Amino acid sequence: MKSSAAIAAALYAVASTTASAQGITGGQLGIEYNAPIDGSDFGGTTYSGGIEYGINRSYALSLNAAGYRPDNFDTDATNVTLHGTYHFDDFSSAGIFVSHDDLDDESITLVGIEGGTDIYGGDLTTYLARSNDDDVTVIGFAGEYAIRDAISVIGDLDYADLDGGSISQFGIGAAYDLNGGPTFYAKIGNARYDDGTIDESAGFVSIGVDVAFGAERGTTFDTRSIFDILPGF
Repeated sequence: MKSSAAIAAALYAVASTTASAQGITGGQLGIEYNAPIDGSDFGGTTYSGGIEYGINRSYALSLNAAGYRPDNFDTDATNVTLHGTYHFDDFSSAGIFVSHDDLDDESITLVGIEGGTDIYGGDLTTYLARSNDDDVTVIGFAGEYAIRDAISVIGDLDYADLDGGSISQFGIGAAYDLNGGPTFYAKIGNARYDDGTIDESAGFVSIGVDVAFGAERGTTFDTRSIFDILPGF
């Protein structure tokens, strides 16, 4: 009888823990504006949002979406990214994702892997993806390091090998967390396009604000999009 009671208690504890971990664990909304430094045609506004659902304490699904509105082109673009994430612990996560970019009548689907960890007081994430037609390979890195309680240094680097060319971008800046509320950030960077014949680059400045909510303060990972590599494309 004591053995049965102990087993029942253990099963109840596991079930309670699993149930408490299920549900919406976090989400975020954001807006970012990119402006060219050198008067090029790059520049535009990005609207983004995401939500994450915890299956249990280790597994989660999240959906991120973004809309891209360039200043100097009469068109809009969209991205939707679905993530399946495994949390090793409170500090490290890895997963797979599928993303879909759409621009007018053109679209591309990326399938990839991603990971993130807290290391030496900072956050580091990376991803690697291939397109569904194997013509595009994308790799990226992003990092954040807190230099004070509310101030962090941020940076990112992305590179896409296209069929007959490449695009890339890097940026560095700072973020300010308003006491658990919105996070404001600004960065300066450079975007480059090279198709073997044309090799162009443009500097840009980005400013934005993110609002994260939920127990986990946002989603574990963000959108994975070709349009993120060319701000304002």
